[in-house]
Amino acid sequence: MTEKGYVQFRCDWERAPAPAGPLVAELIAWRDRLYRLGLIGVYPDGIGFGNLSARVGESFVISGTATGRLEAVGPEHFTEVVGSDFATNWVRCRGPVEASSESLSHAAVYRAAPSAGAVVHVHHLGLWEQLYGVLPTTDPKAEAGTPAMAWAIEELFRRGGVREAGLFVMGGHREGLMAFGETLDEAGSHVIEVLSAKPLSSGRGSKG
Repeated sequence: MTEKGYVQFRCDWERAPAPAGPLVAELIAWRDRLYRLGLIGVYPDGIGFGNLSARVGESFVISGTATGRLEAVGPEHFTEVVGSDFATNWVRCRGPVEASSESLSHAAVYRAAPSAGAVVHVHHLGLWEQLYGVLPTTDPKAEAGTPAMAWAIEELFRRGGVREAGLFVMGGHREGLMAFGETLDEAGSHVIEVLSAKPLSSGRGSKG
């Protein structure tokens, strides 16, 4: 979504059964943990924020659009992204729900980091303000959910330093942070570690 909350990519969605298996159970557990921490949720205006995914072969399973408002999720709230193209702003997914509006950003991480097996996208104003420009930060002109953000993520990886950090700031997406790792536990732990490092001024900040 953009800063106004609108999905920008073109999504070819094939209705299909929910993804299943141990990896989906891990996604559910981490998603609900991050929700309880306020890192995934919904703003007062009803726009949800935060999502996570895990690689499955050449595709990845990701939480669906508009699921941030849910206190707890199940397999039916996830879908598999089986194709994407930054240049045409396009995503193909199959499952019971449409893919998250941040799917292109997740795809960019997987494309830039072949060893990445999971990606976690959260919102935290305090962390965003504290880490902006300290950790690797994407071009502030690249908005969320756009091809520009996907390309900015790839550029960040080309510049180096991101793989070592395991987490980066989305410069053009106020509050947005993305973490990644070979496993969901590794990706999620990067977020928990910076969250626990020191007291911060705010959690779910204003959406401004």
